Amino acid sequence: MKIIQTLLLAFLLMILILLNACSNEEEPSKEQAREKPAEAVQTPAAPTQAPAAQEPSREEKIKALKALIPPGVAKRPETAEEFAAFPPGRFANLRYVDHEEEILPILQQFPKVEQPDQEILDLYYLALLGLFAEDYPDPQQLMDEIKMASFGDPNIEDPRFQFKERYNVEIILDASGSMAEKMDGKTRMEAAKEAIREFAASLPKEAHVALRVYGHKGSGKESDKALSCGSSELVYGMQPYDAQKLQNALDRFQPTGYTPIAYSLQEALKDFTGLSGDKNNNMIYLVSDGIETCDGNPVEAGKQLAKSNIAPIVNVIGFGVDGEGQRQLKEVAQAAGGRYLLIRNQNELKKEFQQAREIAYKWSQWRRHASFVETLNRNKRMMDIHAYHYDWVTAAREEKYNLFFVIRALGNRDILSKDAEKALNDIREKQFDVAYKRGDELESFLRSLTEKSYKEAIDEINKKYGEHVTGN
Repeated sequence: MKIIQTLLLAFLLMILILLNACSNEEEPSKEQAREKPAEAVQTPAAPTQAPAAQEPSREEKIKALKALIPPGVAKRPETAEEFAAFPPGRFANLRYVDHEEEILPILQQFPKVEQPDQEILDLYYLALLGLFAEDYPDPQQLMDEIKMASFGDPNIEDPRFQFKERYNVEIILDASGSMAEKMDGKTRMEAAKEAIREFAASLPKEAHVALRVYGHKGSGKESDKALSCGSSELVYGMQPYDAQKLQNALDRFQPTGYTPIAYSLQEALKDFTGLSGDKNNNMIYLVSDGIETCDGNPVEAGKQLAKSNIAPIVNVIGFGVDGEGQRQLKEVAQAAGGRYLLIRNQNELKKEFQQAREIAYKWSQWRRHASFVETLNRNKRMMDIHAYHYDWVTAAREEKYNLFFVIRALGNRDILSKDAEKALNDIREKQFDVAYKRGDELESFLRSLTEKSYKEAIDEINKKYGEHVTGN
């Protein structure tokens, strides 16, 4: 029995030895694999890798940055005139955090910078301003506001600003698809309709009001472009305010299509047929949140209004528009001999309509209370000074805010080194301080004008700003 057990144990031992030997032959250990000559290990040949991209040379960086800087821009603004004249950036009046997906691909165009010198930093900052420079109020805007505040002053040589027999206001409202975007919990269209209702209801009963709407038919699709671009309709004809009729008119349209600004201005000229400027104060308010998208020429249409016998005061309102929209709408206002203003929300739109209401109120009172009208003019001028300063400081803060985020994004993507990021932020802080200081200086200057007559105030502004204003 012991012999059999011994034989069985020996047999099992031999089997174990054989299995272990086979295992060693089939799967070498990691150590053995590392010790094998490289030619003995059959692996696919690795693809040939391209050499790593080299950092651009200094000259290449300068060339790339100059291509991103707006034409005609050579240095950062320092004076109030330079801030006002600086072209608004592509994303002016928009917030970085709301448009990050659109902005990030653009940032890839900026050259990588590790240890920049001062020239590179200056060019880099100018390129960033090409994206986010805000639209600061300019001296001409100030003159326009003083002129509106002084409506009816006999010292104003422009006959459009002298009271006439009748007071007529037409609002031309953008109903393109972008007016469906939300601001402060409401769509732009809802905010505009509410502001129009309140404005019309506040007019003196002798005043007349009209409402024209455009881009309210079809859709934003290419197949509907012809239909939408041909849609500009006088939904409430020139007449005294009637609450139910105006409400019915406002209920007839929603934001949907394209933006035929030029066509609408041409049609608005027809709306004033028989209302010549020698006997009528004719006011037009064009409210748009974007540029012409129907291949028209709104600047030429503005010129036609300026040359017409209705002699309208054209107020072009940019409702949350970007840099490109601001540039075009300013050109339209200038061509029409009118004024442009940027509004960011419903409250600012209501304030602008309130000014038209105040002018209408002065119109209804001016014959009996001339001295009272002059008091109203001075009080309104004080309010405009505060608003002008507020707009200036708001622009400076928004610019600083957006540049903080875009510089941080460039740093997070290793386009900017920590040193470069810090250097650009230092420039950003200094530039904000300069802008804020210029705003305070402007406010002090403007306050010195409040007790002056219209002519004296305009003369002082012309003396201070000269070439930066186009007329009075």
